[in-house]
Amino acid sequence: MNNNKNSLNYIPLLAAICIVLGVFLGRFLYEGESSSLFSISNNSGAKVDEVIEQIVNNYVDPVNENEITEFAINKLLAHLDPHSTYIPPYQVQGEKERMLGKFEGIGIEFRVIEDTLMVVNAIKGGPSEKAGIKAGDRIIGLNKQEIALGKLKTDSLVKLLRGKSGSEAALIVIRPFTEGKITIPVVRGEIPIFSIDANFMLNQEVGYVKINRFSYQTSSEFKEATELLVNKGAKKLIIDVRDNPGGSLNAVIDICKELLPNDRNIVYTKGENEQETYNSSSDGAFKDLELTILINRNSASASEILAGALQDNDRATIIGRRTFGKGLVQSVITLKDQSRIHLTIARYYTPSGRCIQKSFNKDDISGYRHDALERWRNGELYSSDSIKVVDSLKYETLSGRTVYGGGGITPDVFVSLDTNSNSKMLFQILDNNLIRNFAIKFYPASNIKGADYKESNKLLQQSDLTDKFKAYCESKKIQWDDSDYMTSQSYIQNRLEAYILRVKYKNSGYFRKTAEIDNEIIKALKELSIED
Repeated sequence: MNNNKNSLNYIPLLAAICIVLGVFLGRFLYEGESSSLFSISNNSGAKVDEVIEQIVNNYVDPVNENEITEFAINKLLAHLDPHSTYIPPYQVQGEKERMLGKFEGIGIEFRVIEDTLMVVNAIKGGPSEKAGIKAGDRIIGLNKQEIALGKLKTDSLVKLLRGKSGSEAALIVIRPFTEGKITIPVVRGEIPIFSIDANFMLNQEVGYVKINRFSYQTSSEFKEATELLVNKGAKKLIIDVRDNPGGSLNAVIDICKELLPNDRNIVYTKGENEQETYNSSSDGAFKDLELTILINRNSASASEILAGALQDNDRATIIGRRTFGKGLVQSVITLKDQSRIHLTIARYYTPSGRCIQKSFNKDDISGYRHDALERWRNGELYSSDSIKVVDSLKYETLSGRTVYGGGGITPDVFVSLDTNSNSKMLFQILDNNLIRNFAIKFYPASNIKGADYKESNKLLQQSDLTDKFKAYCESKKIQWDDSDYMTSQSYIQNRLEAYILRVKYKNSGYFRKTAEIDNEIIKALKELSIED
């Protein structure tokens, strides 16, 4: 019998014990925490130690002490709220990299396509770009050894390609439209993880900035991106935080300071042992830009702070669908073995006094995290009238407009989820990543002859792209249906061109193209009184 499977038999009992003895974590914390916590841990924490010791020494089957300890910690934190979590040591480095906005490696984005490691993008300014690696390159070996993709998972590939700055990776590459293999030496270095996906002008007056998360570098990235747009003539700005899960509180506060006049409340927090108020301390550099903020169900945490602060101060029009509803603040605590806990220490409140944390059942956290089905069932994704609000949680913005707390940020302008392009064939295409794979494999940068984005876009629209894609889909056993294609044509054509433009113009090319059929952006342009 498998030992790990056997160990699961007693874990629920142990977890229950640990939950009841809620001070289990006290024994792990660094010195310098509250004396009361440690005095309790000397008693109840010792009891938990004793229980684990008895299980390890006397249980009928072999047990893994680390496994049951981590399981107990996870159950304990889950008992508190959905956002108090445990990060094991092996995951901490990745978390640090995401927050710091950098890591060490060769600097590529890649996909495994038909058992081939295909370069999607060489990160701007990174080692691979400097060495001449291009989108569409197939990496088949490293340091004179072939990469056995069939035996490696994606995380193993990442470890293989990453490494200390200064170390060399000799990449064996097959390049489109060339014969044979070439070896390209790449000296690993520090790679930035950008939180600004794209910034560009939608027209002569409106700039667009896409923020994918809030890391320690996001505020400086945002300021630089917005300054570039202002220098190009931007008087109005669309900030897109759709699908942005949040991140650094300080980063979003710094961005709000750039967008607000002096002495405006941004957010405040309250907890049993925590209370802070964050205000703008001077006129922001971009306080005069007319703003719209794009949100959706996956906009959470710091994204909601941004939307809530600008909405309550009547500084921006919020467009899209109701946000996730995360209004809890976590403190990151490092334990002795370098693992971490994210412990909820406070709730945050928007300037009007709203706590936007949605309700949750401690016994059904999965329901909390995956409420999209419920929103779909009640019609909320398609009609603003279906958004449930609580009259007792009614608040007012600075100018007296009514807003509601208790479950995310409700947009000022609702835009329903677009399902007009949905078809059975489209779902099959998307499930198999065929649009992205086709673009990377068949239309590398060298095959796009346009002098700039506008010319490349025009040439693509005049090409036989659809016919080639149809043949590609059929080669992948997708039955082409002309009726389904007519339904999904605008989406398929747009995304094909977007992914191809991304090869040459990176994320900016992709988002410029998708903006053409993006209903939220189209609505934002109308709200800004600009005809595209």
